[in-house]
Amino acid sequence: MDFQSLQNHTFRLMRDPNKTRYSLAYVKDWLNEAERQYCNLTNYSVKKDTSITTEDGTREYDIPNDFISEIAIFCDGKPLAQCELEDTIHEDGDHSGAPYAYYVENKKIGFEYKPSAEYDITLIYNSRGGAMDGDQDTPIIPDEHHMLLVAYACMNAAIEGDDSRYQVFERVWERGIDAAKGDVVNLSPWPEVYPPANQHLNPATHDVEGLW
Repeated sequence: MDFQSLQNHTFRLMRDPNKTRYSLAYVKDWLNEAERQYCNLTNYSVKKDTSITTEDGTREYDIPNDFISEIAIFCDGKPLAQCELEDTIHEDGDHSGAPYAYYVENKKIGFEYKPSAEYDITLIYNSRGGAMDGDQDTPIIPDEHHMLLVAYACMNAAIEGDDSRYQVFERVWERGIDAAKGDVVNLSPWPEVYPPANQHLNPATHDVEGLW
């Protein structure tokens, strides 16, 4: 189910098909918050990757909003070592060149050496979702649990609108989360290279639509 469909289901269940009573921006935020909560409560995550092109003289770059932890980082296909921000401070000033190490701090990824040209960085990381923006974006959680996100959004909308049905949506959300917790199985995405702490969780098997 895509982001647009999740929004439409939320407005339909809240009896606001024309989207006049509840804020669309709030509904979008609630759906993304629901996915983050789902992943936090069930310890669910998936492996994702993104690319960064460095610029001459720029050390730090934004990391994705759904970033939890890095799995591996490559510069022009070569793996980078991990370092600390303090490792980039030198008495003789910045050292520039092709990056050989990286650090993650304050929602930024930085490189040592400071890039002296355009380099292709590949960031492979663990994601816990909550970054849907475009109408065609889809949740990272299993398809059969997408309606849980709607339940969470409806719960918040009901609270916002002083609608007593919030208790119904709350029960659906809590029961669905309890069911999902019993399903997830920890597996390392790249066990031959990376430590077991970097985990991927198999899709759950419960169909939450049966909880309505």
